[in-house]
Amino acid sequence: MKDAADYLVHLKALIIINPRVAHWSIIREEADEDAGLFRYQLVLHDGSRLEMFERFYVKEAKVRVTKYSFHWQDANGRLRKRWDNAPHYLDISTYPHHIHDGSETNVLPYHPVTAEEILETIARETPHQESKP
Repeated sequence: MKDAADYLVHLKALIIINPRVAHWSIIREEADEDAGLFRYQLVLHDGSRLEMFERFYVKEAKVRVTKYSFHWQDANGRLRKRWDNAPHYLDISTYPHHIHDGSETNVLPYHPVTAEEILETIARETPHQESKP
């Protein structure tokens, strides 16, 4: 990646070509040379929703994520998973990185993740649709 704007273009391309995504919208997006952030909302073909947030910077052609939250809920609004690095759980071995798996109270250690990894996870864990409506 050459800069923050380049990274945002890359992410939007990944979303557009993802066969699980039925619709998506930009809630917030900023790129200022090497630093940026985004908040995107995705609706998947199975009716689930994914809200994606990252604050990042680009250094030496690599993206460095400083803050993130990826909140995935089913079509009925129930939490499926939320990956984040909010510094709430000091006793987690991967502090501050963790996952809320199936409920807000089921908090487990988890490695740092990026938007690209979450899009891959969603693609593996949701049904495939041949075409977008």
